[in-house]
Amino acid sequence: MREPASLPTVPVTPRIIPADTVYAALNDSCRSAVLAALFDGQSRNGPALAGAIGRSFDNTRKHLDALVKSGLLVAGRDPQDNRRQIYPLAPSVKVAESPEGRTMDFGYCVMRL
Repeated sequence: MREPASLPTVPVTPRIIPADTVYAALNDSCRSAVLAALFDGQSRNGPALAGAIGRSFDNTRKHLDALVKSGLLVAGRDPQDNRRQIYPLAPSVKVAESPEGRTMDFGYCVMRL
């Protein structure tokens, strides 16, 4: 029996987000709170994120759109409720937990939570 041919590997190049975009996104307390709420790596829908940061969904939605546009979040369809979007952190955002605390590394700066 022949072994299946291996598929060619495609190098994954992480998207580099411009520094000004990262700083503009982190400059707003609501956007920083959304990013902090996603630290655990779990995707959440908009209403869940709004509740987690203590804001209305209408207020939070514009910040979610800005974070997706900036490349810090990724939007996808919620498999449990196809009408809603879920928002995980973008793969380029690195999270870590150390004895000093939790951090998010955006490439240009590190946010301590």
